[in-house]
Amino acid sequence: MAGIVVKKAGRILLIVLKWILQVTLVAWKLVFGVAKLFLLLFTLAAGIVLTMMGISVRRR
Repeated sequence: MAGIVVKKAGRILLIVLKWILQVTLVAWKLVFGVAKLFLLLFTLAAGIVLTMMGISVRRR
């Protein structure tokens, strides 16, 4: 009887840990997605400003 309780408690603990890890993964993906978007917009704005100033922005 005690073995059954321990097995069920272990399964519940694993399910809870799995959900915590999934939420953490989604949060990190969101953080990196926002950072990527910010960097892309910053690059676009910097290119426009440098073009208006007459500084050539070329890719090699």
